[in-house]
Amino acid sequence: MSHSSILSRRLILGGLASTLALAACSPAAYRAPETDLPERFAADSPARRAGANPWWSAFRDSQLDALVAAGLARNLDVLTAISVIREAQANARLVGANDLPNAVLQGAASRGDSEGSGVVIEQSSGTLGISWLIDIFGANRAARQGASAQLDAAYLSAEVARLTVASAISQAYIDARYYGEAAALTRQSLESRRRTLSLTREQDVLGSVSRIEVLQAEQLVTQAEAALPALEVGYDQSINRLATLTAGRSADIAGRLRRGGGQPRARYRASVGVPADVVRARPDVRVSERNFAAAIASVGEARAAFYPKLTLTGNVTPIDLGSAGSIKTWGFGPQISVPLFNAANQAQLSAAQAKAEQARLAWQSSVLKAVEEVENALAGYNRDARAVDAQSRLVNNARESVGLAQTSYELGEAGFFPVLDAERTLLDARQELANAVRQQALNFVALSAAASGGVGIPATN
Repeated sequence: MSHSSILSRRLILGGLASTLALAACSPAAYRAPETDLPERFAADSPARRAGANPWWSAFRDSQLDALVAAGLARNLDVLTAISVIREAQANARLVGANDLPNAVLQGAASRGDSEGSGVVIEQSSGTLGISWLIDIFGANRAARQGASAQLDAAYLSAEVARLTVASAISQAYIDARYYGEAAALTRQSLESRRRTLSLTREQDVLGSVSRIEVLQAEQLVTQAEAALPALEVGYDQSINRLATLTAGRSADIAGRLRRGGGQPRARYRASVGVPADVVRARPDVRVSERNFAAAIASVGEARAAFYPKLTLTGNVTPIDLGSAGSIKTWGFGPQISVPLFNAANQAQLSAAQAKAEQARLAWQSSVLKAVEEVENALAGYNRDARAVDAQSRLVNNARESVGLAQTSYELGEAGFFPVLDAERTLLDARQELANAVRQQALNFVALSAAASGGVGIPATN
């Protein structure tokens, strides 16, 4: 054996020994991030809604249930998120393949007279080459961890898409019902005002009212007529929004909504529970945590680049020389590459560490955003019931006032101005009540989305 062969073997064995000695070094260790949270969101006892029913079922509205089901099945954002999952699954399989041996089979064949002797020679050969990168320092392991975290993030992103779509459909449905109710109230008020205007004109012919009273009655009718188109446009836009979210047709959705149904009102009491539980359940926060885990894995890959790489390679080559016979060659042995002076590795490590820090800050920001959204939605929803109750009382009072004013006017005991004022007050009160009911429903949707569906327990009423 030559001196150079002995020296080469010693170098390989020496490098292999040092490689195995450093094998216990872990390129990166992941630990879930932590942040401070308030003790609880509300004074209520913590309660999260149990059972399989989704949060939008709290409205007990079959049409809303059907629209959400259609949206979750056909919405393009949801379908896109599902395709991202398939991409992440393929990427995870690709990364996992790095731990398996890589085998390549090559073959060649030829026939001819290379020397002009008239003798035709046929030759064929094949080579089977195998290489296997030994993952001593965890580069492949870190890559697998990163791919797994990205796959988790893809699944959770699909949950974010579903939650977003369900929330958007619920909000558009609430708006459609509100605009439909407000337009119906305006039409009812318009009919009443037109009857009052007709009566006033009759009284004007008899000289029982002044010209200014006729003008004010006409003005009241015109105001209602002017308000109606905006409400009808709002209704049409809400229907179109539902069609987009569910990948359906506006005409079909409008036809279903015309079959009846009032404004949706949730039948749940708000009690979202402990913030840590709520934040842990939010898919967007979990996406940020998985992205942080993937970034930490990338740091591990960058650190592993500083260590030697050990590869086992081998090949077998049978060669058929036709009439001249055949030759078989083979070879097997380890190969080691040791990085010495590579500034790119340090730059890649610094970049990976910076991205990991960005991912950690993004996770912390998502937690703070989650807490703020729950607090804001809970504050609004807890006050909505009082607003709806107050507006209901106001509507009852205004309705009674209109009846009394009209009776007094018809009996000639009072002028027409009290009737106009009472009708105007009644319309405003009914519109404000419809808006209060709408706002309560929207805040329930916001609270449900912020708490990922954990919005309390069924109401007793």
